[in-house]
Amino acid sequence: MPDIETVQEAEEASYRYMARPVDVSQLIAGMNKKNGPDKDTLGKIKKPKFLSKQERLKQEDLKENKEELKLKKKILPVKVEQENDEDDTRLNEENEKKDSLSKQSGSKFQFSWNEGEDTLAGYNPIVSAKVSALLRRGQISKVALESSYMGKHWTEKSLSEMNGRDWRILREDFAIVTKGGAVENPMRDWEELNIIPRDLLHIVIHQLQFPLPTPIQRITIPNVCNAKQYRDFLGVASTGSGKTLAFIIPVLIRMSRSSPRPTSLKIMDGPKALILAPTRELVQQIQVEAEKVTKIWSRESNYDCRVVSIVGGHSLEEISYSLSEGCDILVATPGRLIDSLENHLLVMKQVETLVLDEADKMIDLGFEDQVTTILTKVDVSADSATNRQTLMFTATMTPVIEKIAAGYMRKPVYATIGVDTGSEPLIQQIVEYADNEEQKFKKLKSIVTKYEPPIIIFINYKQTADWLAERFQKETNMRVTILHGSKSQEQREHSLQLFRSGRVQVMIATNVAARGLDIPNVSLVVNFQISKKIDDYIHRIGRTGRAAKKGTAISLVDGAEDETLMRELYKYVKKHDPLDNNIFSGGAKNKYNINKEQKNEIIY
Repeated sequence: MPDIETVQEAEEASYRYMARPVDVSQLIAGMNKKNGPDKDTLGKIKKPKFLSKQERLKQEDLKENKEELKLKKKILPVKVEQENDEDDTRLNEENEKKDSLSKQSGSKFQFSWNEGEDTLAGYNPIVSAKVSALLRRGQISKVALESSYMGKHWTEKSLSEMNGRDWRILREDFAIVTKGGAVENPMRDWEELNIIPRDLLHIVIHQLQFPLPTPIQRITIPNVCNAKQYRDFLGVASTGSGKTLAFIIPVLIRMSRSSPRPTSLKIMDGPKALILAPTRELVQQIQVEAEKVTKIWSRESNYDCRVVSIVGGHSLEEISYSLSEGCDILVATPGRLIDSLENHLLVMKQVETLVLDEADKMIDLGFEDQVTTILTKVDVSADSATNRQTLMFTATMTPVIEKIAAGYMRKPVYATIGVDTGSEPLIQQIVEYADNEEQKFKKLKSIVTKYEPPIIIFINYKQTADWLAERFQKETNMRVTILHGSKSQEQREHSLQLFRSGRVQVMIATNVAARGLDIPNVSLVVNFQISKKIDDYIHRIGRTGRAAKKGTAISLVDGAEDETLMRELYKYVKKHDPLDNNIFSGGAKNKYNINKEQKNEIIY
């Protein structure tokens, strides 16, 4: 260790070597010196001071500089103070350089950058209020506290205040997922974006009593009603989500942007909107929903908009008579539309909007070739000046749907509503076991008395429908109607009218009623015979729990069911339980070894 002359040098040496303390005798000698380095101006001993690492490094640098000057100039050691050294300009310059280096080696970094590259410029944090201010008793309510911490919810903001985070929250609130590039934000309400004309707006809100749009309507209307570019659209949403109004309103908005056509032009050019649906019942339902708007619109705004439907079961003469005065909106099944085109009952020169509703069901029913034929005919027949827009709605996305979309849609917006995003109908699902159909009927009789009508009972075979109707007539006081493919069109329409009007309490139906039909307030769906595919099961139970109401779906299974289907059904019932009250009976589990399978999964 070098010789130590002063207390200050002793301290500096101890910091440098960090091993030996200062000798006591040296400290005593230093105390005897008047106004020594450890005494103040009054001669009192200073309080010890703990130096930071940076200060220690600075003192080491000063010591090294002092020793260098001793060797070069052979002068007495310069008395160094902690904060300033005014005796030597050169020493100051060197100290400043070394001081800057020591600062850079500390915890703070000095960067050289352009302020424009600062990603936090203009950042406004969500948490802007001090916690101490928020927690003062009696000065702020719980709601205000939460608002100050998290910021206002998007429902409390004006449109101009909405930011990217607010739009993300809105999408999450309504389970909306989109892709396709340059997708417009959803509507917050009917009025805000000024997309819908005032007369149509009044009809929707006040006369049809729809105060707010549904999720599928929120995302569809802004993206398909842009007058600069009528974009194609593919929406994936469950039944009962408001899809019909989601495409009827855009069709009417586009028509309102042009003057009404005289009857002669309607006959010569054909419809401006073509809507395809897989079943007769769904076609007629769409026509009814469209006419609810168009009839009021024609009466109050003098805009003559005519809706016509073409379905099987009606003769070509009846169809020709319906089209004799032309139409603006044509709703049809694919097969019957092709028949009408081949028999020259109508032309399609001015189709502006083409809608495919329940597209997945059309493919399932074997209409793929017919759909592609119609799409080709519309492309060939349409006027080249017409900017045709294609809208497709489906409950499930399949490879065939993707192929059709890729082949006949131009840069569409894809929107998924509530599918695998946490939003699903409020349906309690119950699966019960019965050995045979007699036991099923006994259970069915006790079940239907516990629920308010209307009630739908699904079967797989027409003979079962007739047998069930006869048993209900003999053994219960409930009035029943039947709906299946062997009934004529008039009989099917009559059955639906009886059921909708409440003149019968129970409808026994095959899968013809599983999709698209909107029958309000169905409290119970019973699968007297379970469907052959899980997709059909999903659409069957979708007849209840519509429009945010609760419903119940009971399935009666026996020993002849497909084991693979039963395992799929068990997984679906367990996964989709929004009310946390689904039941899969022990008898059904034991019969199809579902309990054993679950135990094996746990073991392995």
